[in-house]
This record gives sequence, structure tokens and C-alpha cells, in this order.
Amino acid sequence: MSTRLRRLSRSIAIGAALSLVALALVLAPGTSQAQAEANGVSLTPPMGWSSWSFIRKNPTESNIEAQALAMSTSGLVAHGYTYVNIDDFWYLNPATTVDSYGRWVTDPSRFPDGMAAVAGYVHKLGEQFGMYLTPGIPVAAYKQNTPIQGTSFHADDIVSDTSSYETNYNFGSGSMYYIDYDKNPAAAQAYLNSWADQLASWGVDYLKIDGVGDSDVADIEHWSQALQQAGRPIHLELSNNLDVNNAATWQQYSNGWRIDGDVECYCSIGSYPLTDWTNVADRFGDAPQWVNDAGPGGWNDLDSLELGNGSNDGLTVDERQTQMTLWAIEGAPLLLGTDLTNMDSTDLALLTNSAVIAVDQAGHPAHPVDRLTQQQVWTAANGDGSYTVALFNLTGSAAPVTARWTDVGFSGTADVHDVWSNTDLGDSTTSFTATVPAHGSRLLRVTPTGTPQYTALHYNLVNVATGQELAVSGGSTSSGAGIVQEPADNAADQRWQLVPTGSGYYKVDNVGSGLLVNLPGATTAPGTQLIQYPDDNSSNSQWKFTPTGSGSYNVSVRSDGQVMDLASTASGSAVVQNPAAGSSSQQWKLVPIPVPGAQYKLVNGASGGRMDVDDDSTADSAPILEWTDNGAADQLWTFTAQSGGAYTITDVNSGKLLNIPGPTTAEGTQLIQYHDDGNSNSRWTLVDAGPNLVQFKSVYDGDLIDLDNSSLYDGGSVLQWPSDGGANQSWSLVPPS
Repeated sequence: MSTRLRRLSRSIAIGAALSLVALALVLAPGTSQAQAEANGVSLTPPMGWSSWSFIRKNPTESNIEAQALAMSTSGLVAHGYTYVNIDDFWYLNPATTVDSYGRWVTDPSRFPDGMAAVAGYVHKLGEQFGMYLTPGIPVAAYKQNTPIQGTSFHADDIVSDTSSYETNYNFGSGSMYYIDYDKNPAAAQAYLNSWADQLASWGVDYLKIDGVGDSDVADIEHWSQALQQAGRPIHLELSNNLDVNNAATWQQYSNGWRIDGDVECYCSIGSYPLTDWTNVADRFGDAPQWVNDAGPGGWNDLDSLELGNGSNDGLTVDERQTQMTLWAIEGAPLLLGTDLTNMDSTDLALLTNSAVIAVDQAGHPAHPVDRLTQQQVWTAANGDGSYTVALFNLTGSAAPVTARWTDVGFSGTADVHDVWSNTDLGDSTTSFTATVPAHGSRLLRVTPTGTPQYTALHYNLVNVATGQELAVSGGSTSSGAGIVQEPADNAADQRWQLVPTGSGYYKVDNVGSGLLVNLPGATTAPGTQLIQYPDDNSSNSQWKFTPTGSGSYNVSVRSDGQVMDLASTASGSAVVQNPAAGSSSQQWKLVPIPVPGAQYKLVNGASGGRMDVDDDSTADSAPILEWTDNGAADQLWTFTAQSGGAYTITDVNSGKLLNIPGPTTAEGTQLIQYHDDGNSNSRWTLVDAGPNLVQFKSVYDGDLIDLDNSSLYDGGSVLQWPSDGGANQSWSLVPPS
């Protein structure tokens, strides 16, 4: 395939619509997140059971109620599993049968007492009740031109195209038309409102809308409005295999979204086996690009948790623990797909491990450190100074897996606690290694001991209105010293590190003092001057960096949502908090500053691969590529400041510079190492690409350093390419262990 065609494929698949938020899919776990559905539902990931995996096409009143009872008597409800969700096949064919207002009709042979009765039974057990729909309006409603409840409108007021059909998995193409929300907006909304009102009257707490695609954005927006007016809190879940490029939309209008296809293997006539390793392992490839999209009120759904029926799950015991570990570290919904009336004791112990459930419910999705290896480390900051670290061995034989603390975010010594076994493993310096069985996992809580030394990139924070920098008054290292703006002086008190705390927030740590930017007393008073203060893991020292769209950020404090502002534009004036007003004094630029002489691994934002010199060569013109972390010197680089804010980037092993050969402006040219000849093709500026991510921009031709096709394989080419918004054009600077 030609370079041009490879790049076109890459652009379509990856680069075209990735936003600044999505840039950080591997190495910036705290990048600011879009707002979740504001309905007060699912502030933590939902837990429960769904009918599809085991019951499949035969949900009935009796078997749903039997599962609800088993969920209670098994002890699952006591551990937080509450939802009982009916999936597909509960209704009559919407191509032929609808109620008097054009909605689906419950199949009376399956649910003779109706859905309200089933919901009542579920509620009496202390559980919550969920149901299933697909987008659109039934063909029968249009053909019968049924009225829309409570209005003078009819079905033909909201249908324009009868030649194409919405997805419906039960009865297939031909049963549901698309709703035209522009033809008669009031009628379309009233139709969905009537459906939402009916669900609320039945006692529904959870609604899964299946078959959702990019063409259904309007449906989800209007369904969100319908559910909010229904007078009952209802979780809205979207399925399946949704487009990450529309993540902000799914966040805004729903409480969860399936990031992948079905986890079931469909490898026999019956339900068993429920899944297989291949279907579980697929999530390791798909979850990373969604890491920054989850948070309170909206969660990345990895599909049903196929854990509970022993060997009938289709997984070994190690694979079952791995599935639970991955779902937990991603803050994914824990919705079981198994037969709750026939629980395996080993599986039940896995499902009711309180410490593992707590990891899931904390809702801090983890990111993989290096996606090129099959011995993977995933990590997330917990907000209390500790980190969740998971070790995975995705190969078919036992292998060692090593978590390096510098990749996690700090250096030094840490206390290591095994979450699954609730066992303290003692202190470990620089890293932790464990031999992990085939397709197995370890789940750890890692807490730095003493005063942690963070490995996050150094920054100047520059105010847009004045061009002055965030600083500590008088360069003080004392607790309580005021935060001010000052002209740039290259001093340590003007250097800051952004340390992720989870949920899109950061500690802003001063390099000179080791203290954090803090809102004193957690006051809500506008105009309060910020101070530096020791880390007490409080919300008044956690900050969110929200892009303004013009290369700067609003920086808001978690405790009250107010933003960093200036008391005045005068030199040395106080930095204060104020309500957001959109003024330039409330906007701050992140200027990345590599430490002179420090060695860094250059880690790609899409793959986690390390920038590497081919074959450890020390020769001029040796190609630059990516490789999994091997600890070798050719994966270490230093930065030397040059004129005009540029840098040379020097390989530690060879002493040669990162260089565009030729030099040429040709797109897709693979970079090389070359001795310093003083030319601009070996000079680079560092461009902010989100907290703890940078782009390397060529002084020679303005192209960026790029990983070809976001390669997930050793040897992927590192080349130059024009800016396209792809995560493969972003890099983090990580010190060696």
C-alpha cells in the first residue's frame, strides 16, 4: 500500500475527529472530560444483571423474577448489584402490532401480568428494574397513523422516509422507521415523551437503547429530554459499538455507552459457553481510546460481565479474574450476564470481593502504560495520593510483568497492596514485578512513601492577559505563601508539575517548594488569593484544565468550580479565584519546559511505544522508530535549548540528534538520527497538547513528529506529518526508572 493510502486510512480511522480531550488516550489520565448527562443518575458505575447473555431470546415473567430473587438470596444485592434488566424479545412485532399511541406492545404470552407487575416484584426485593428499546417509531404506528398521546399529532407527522429502517435486532429490518425530528419537532418530542411517561409509570429505572449509531444522535438527544420530563430518575444506556468520535455527545445525553461489540462468543446453539478469551481480550485494544470519556453520571460500558457459572462462563479461573479486574479498573458497569440461579462458588467470591468492587465504584478509569507489549501495566490515580495498578499477561503462558513507578507517575519507594487477596506486599523501590499466569492479572494499590517525587512534565503557566507567569511570592518555600503573577525569570518557583488525581483533575505542584496551589480554607469567596500548601488530598488543591479553544485553559478548583484569575494586571499582583467570566485574565497557557540535562523516554500518546533508534545504532542516518520499553539507552533522550525557544533532541546512546533527512518537506518522511550540523531540520519546538502531553514541531517545515498509522507494533515508523489532531502526534516525557 502506498504511503498516501496508508495515511488516508489512518486519517479516516483515527485522526479525523479526535479532539484535544481524546489526545490523551494513553498517558494523560486526568485530561478534562465533557459533562455527563445531568439527571443525577449513576454517579457511580451501575451494577446488576441483564437477561441477554443467558436467557437470550426467551425472557419471561417467571424467569426474570427467578433471576431477581437469586440476585437477592445469593448476596449480590448486599454487595451493590441492584439492576435487573430485561433485554430484547419482550414485545410483539412492531411492524404489525402497536398500542393505541404507536408504542411497542408487551408480549402477553411472556409477561401475562405486564411490566409494571414485574417491576413491582423487583422493587420489593430492593432491586431496580430495567428495560430495552431500539430507536425510531414502529412501522405499524405509521401505517395505522396512530395518534400521539396528549396531542393532536399523529405518527405520519414525524416520518418522512419509508424506504429505510432503523436497526431492530429482534424483528430485523422493516419493523422501525426513522423519526424525522425536523418535520415536526413538537410532535417528535411528544411521541418520545409519551413512551418515557409509560416507562416511568411501569417503574422503570434503567433504559437500554440498542442499535444506536452516528445517525441516531438526534434520537438520543430527544430521548434524554423525554426521560428527564418523565418525573422518574432513569439511567439511559446506549448500545452498541459506539463511535468514539461522538463521545462528547454520548456523554451529554446518556449515562453509559457500549464501546465495543457483544462480549458473547455465540459459539454454540445454547447460551453456554457465554464468552471466550478472544472476546474478553478485545476490550484491551478498544478501552484505551475511551479512558478520558468516563466519569460520574456516564460510564464506558465493556458489555456484560460473564462471570458466575464456572466453566460455563467459557473462561478459565484466571481469565475470569482478569475480566473482573479489567472491568473494575475501567470503572465499567458490572452487569452480569450469567444464570444467577446456578452460581459457582469461586465466581461468586470474585464477584463479591468488596475491595475490587470499590475500585470499580471509585470510577477512575485506568490507562495502559505501553500497548506494544502483551505484558501490560494499567494505572490510574485515585485522588488520595495512591494509585491503582493492574498487571496483565495477555499471552498463553506465564510471564513476568513489571510496573515502573516513573510510568505510574512518581519516583522512589512505594507500599504495594494486593487488592484481590487484601495482602500487604511491603515496600518496593523503583518498580514491582510479578510472574502472572497465562491470561492472568494482578490488582494492586500502590502508595508512595514519604514525600513523592513526581515525574510529570515541568511547565510555566502563562497568563494570556499579561504574559506573566504563575509564581510564588518572593520565591518562598513556606506553606501559606501567596500565589502571584510575575515576569518570567526562569526560577524554580515559576515551574509547576500537573499531577493527575483522577476524574480530570490535577494537583499543581511547585517545583521549588514541593507545595501545591491551594484555595485557603476551601472558601467560596470570590477574590480570595491562592496560596501554596502541603498536599492534604483535599478538593481545594485539585484543579481542572478546560481548553478555551484558543490554545489556553480555564483552570478551575474542584471545591467550588471558580477559576484562577488576576486581582489586577499589575506585575506581582495576586492570583485569585473568581467565577468564570471568559476574560483573558482567566486564561492560562501551558508552556512545557524540559529539565536541562534530564533524560526522558519519549512515549507516544496513541500507543505508549517508546521513541527508539533502530538496532541501537550510533551511526548517522539510522532510522527512528517506536519500540516497547526495553530500558536501553537508545530510548533515552535529552533536550538542549536553542535560540527562538527551540530545542535539539539528543539520543543518549549515540549523541546524535533527531533529524529530518535531506532535509525534505515530504509528508511521511521517516526521521533519522544525525550529528548536529546546526541546521533547522534538527530543531524542534514543544507545543502543548494537553496536560503532560506535547507535540514536537519542526522549525524547518512546521510538520509534527508522528507515529505512522498509530502503530501498535514494534518497529512502527516515526515520521513527519502535518498536524491532524491525532493522538499519535502527541508524546509524553517520562524519566527513566
